[in-house]
Amino acid sequence: MDTELAVSSLGPVLEGLIFTSGEEGLSVLQLQSVLDSLTRTEIAQALESLQEKFADPSSGIELVSYGGRYKFVSKEIAYPAASRLYAKEPSSSISPAAMEVLALVAYRGPITRVQIDEIRGVASDTMIRKLQARGLIETCGHLDAIGRPLLYQVTPAFLDCFGIESLEDLPACAPARQEGSLFDLPQEE
Repeated sequence: MDTELAVSSLGPVLEGLIFTSGEEGLSVLQLQSVLDSLTRTEIAQALESLQEKFADPSSGIELVSYGGRYKFVSKEIAYPAASRLYAKEPSSSISPAAMEVLALVAYRGPITRVQIDEIRGVASDTMIRKLQARGLIETCGHLDAIGRPLLYQVTPAFLDCFGIESLEDLPACAPARQEGSLFDLPQEE
């Protein structure tokens, strides 16, 4: 395929690639990695043409660039209707208690409900059920102990929700301070 032909058919290809990237968007470098016969300048020019195309008032979406990443967003004119549409959806926020359980499963998993309860100091079965219903945690076997309790781990949906590739990408957390630890000793002057 010669470059001139590639540049002329680039618009629909870019539209499709950027659309499938969703909220994440794509950088020119990412686009060039799959369109290796084209230069960054050619891709940037095609993106500029697409932005002009979607700036037309007859389109309900536009191509924007934030932080060097191109993505499609709906235009402001759609906001009133979209807010009514999504106002009927249940809240997708996670309560502090559920976030606490989720963090324990992410950082300490696989982990049992009893271990979670011991760390938190309260029963966690309701939070575990809610997180399972949202698809953020799942069972992953049984602990080889008396009663063979279920083990819980985070799901790929958790990784997607928090925008990380693997659990190694989780931010490091500071060790918990315990009563009677070295942190509680008076400082010598």
